[in-house]
Amino acid sequence: MLKSVFRLSALSLLIASSSAIAQSPVNPTTNPITGQIATQSSAANAEFQKFKTQNRGEILLETGTRLSFEVTRRETRGELEIVTARLLDPYAVTDSSYHNLIVTLSPKTGSLSAFAETTEGHFDFNADGDATRLWRQSKPPVLDEIYHPKTTRTATAAKTSSITAAPLVVGEQDASGRYVIDVFVGFSTLAANSSYVRNNLEATAQTYIESVNTALKNSKVDNVYLRLVGTGVSNNNPGVVTSVLSDVNTWFSADIERTAPDLVGMVQMPTNAEGSAGGWAGVGGYTHVIGAPWPSAYRHEVGHNAGGVHCKGASDSGYNYGFSVRQGRGTIQCGNDLAYYSSPLIKDEEGNVLGTSQSNDMARVWRERAAEMSAKRIHKIPFPDTPATSITLQAEDYTGYKDTTAGNTGGAYRQDAVDIQTTTDTGGGHNVGWIASGEWLAYKVNVPSAGRYQVSYRVASLNTQGLIQFEKQGGNPVYGQIQVPVTGDWQKWTTLSHEVDLQAGEQYVALAIKTGNFNLNWIKLEKAATNLGTFRLQNVWQTSQFINIESGAPVASNLPADALSSHWVLESVSGSAVVRLVNRWKPEQLLTITNGTLAAASASKTDTNSHWELESAGSGEYRLKNRAQPTQYIHLEYGRLQVGAAQPGWWSARWKFVDVN
Repeated sequence: MLKSVFRLSALSLLIASSSAIAQSPVNPTTNPITGQIATQSSAANAEFQKFKTQNRGEILLETGTRLSFEVTRRETRGELEIVTARLLDPYAVTDSSYHNLIVTLSPKTGSLSAFAETTEGHFDFNADGDATRLWRQSKPPVLDEIYHPKTTRTATAAKTSSITAAPLVVGEQDASGRYVIDVFVGFSTLAANSSYVRNNLEATAQTYIESVNTALKNSKVDNVYLRLVGTGVSNNNPGVVTSVLSDVNTWFSADIERTAPDLVGMVQMPTNAEGSAGGWAGVGGYTHVIGAPWPSAYRHEVGHNAGGVHCKGASDSGYNYGFSVRQGRGTIQCGNDLAYYSSPLIKDEEGNVLGTSQSNDMARVWRERAAEMSAKRIHKIPFPDTPATSITLQAEDYTGYKDTTAGNTGGAYRQDAVDIQTTTDTGGGHNVGWIASGEWLAYKVNVPSAGRYQVSYRVASLNTQGLIQFEKQGGNPVYGQIQVPVTGDWQKWTTLSHEVDLQAGEQYVALAIKTGNFNLNWIKLEKAATNLGTFRLQNVWQTSQFINIESGAPVASNLPADALSSHWVLESVSGSAVVRLVNRWKPEQLLTITNGTLAAASASKTDTNSHWELESAGSGEYRLKNRAQPTQYIHLEYGRLQVGAAQPGWWSARWKFVDVN
């Protein structure tokens, strides 16, 4: 799925989104499987305090070398703090961005994850070590020898196609205009419990992500960045083998559905399985796997996902290769010694140019593929720097409850008195079941702004109607009530909605069950739809033609400007650059796709067949792309209004919005 994020001045359209991690925060030092609390050494506690409070200091490598650090940037992401520093390495010729130190702090638990690179090699943080062994040397297998089969390196045709951007890809950009590549990182239970991760999933994954972002910044790639949208744990640990690249989609299918990542990573503990390596990734693909002991492998494998290969051989062609100055001094795809992707525009601290324009320019590959990589899926986690308007609460992630029966009847997910079971609803996961009158469930939310919100519930009921009262925890105020219909089966799901007024800020809301006997999968809070204005949709190719429903079905024809059948109210879809097109003459009629055909019909607010992404075509012109079927554009080719694939140059697929407010 593709998506364009833009600012539409003619419609005064402001995209609303925010930075978030989709997964409910997990205590980084708590084992997500066993619930056991991990402890760390007093030396590790002191190291946390050092990076939390000091912008200058020292680290002691296990080799005995002391290196001074100087913090260059601090950034808060959710409950984490990302600290980027440069190391003042006495063995380096000059100070440079080659000597990176990335530290991810978890203030909630006083723990940290970190990655450092020096002239002595790569080091990660070991919370179990004493003061002399906190910074442990990481020595992954030699990348060019065993990470990827030689057939991958010499498959010129595959490499060429992997770095060719799709012509219609607009990509997903944040408010700054940079492309955002969303990443989900999964861990095996063995990896999560290891000394390399210590169940500090989010901080560890964020350190991996920052190693890529730092390398992109060093390489002067400023149009794209990676964003962590979720982490998870799976019991599967076959090792660092290629089968993981496909299996990870099954292991984390529910998480992938919920977080909509563009890249999916997996962290395994090494095994003796045949084909084991330090890491694997598909060239131009979207999955990758690394071994937990080798955090530096992450940026290398993601480089393969971007379309890069290893060191250039004599018979290889293309510009998607890493570059090596000499043994022990290679860029990320060719040795992984330096925190750079190859580029003829950058030099190391010795003055060596780290690439060529003909063969070794991974920075160019990143710039060219940024839009395509960001458009693997339509993001569900709002982008940074703008307020969120959509909050999804999984029913089973309550913060408080009252249940009228002892024990978890469903036996899944949590072991308290709430009854939880595995669901067969879209996206998988769990639902709360056996819901009875007099029970309640409470949830913590942070409402971004005061106003009218649409509250939706995903429910199922075999043969009994229920009644939900939505209220502030404690029962005052009561926001509203909604009836749960009979759906015909405990796993036959439907979505129902009502609108309520909420105040801004962090608060606890509750569902008081007035009449029970139904199942609940999730609750969603969305800013109520806002009308962006009323417009006539004028075709750019045939300027006398306006979309209308004068005769019932949608057509394009020449009608007077005051014909209400050609007036369309643009109704924003919360949290994204997507609109619904509602006819002013017949407000129950929206432009939608029905059985593969453009139609004017009624549609629920959640029906993505009636959601249209407005892709900018320049000069105040836009393409109308369907959200459910992203290859389908509204166009007037062959003199007939229709939906279908459209070429980038087709003026028949471009529309102007003529304001009739």
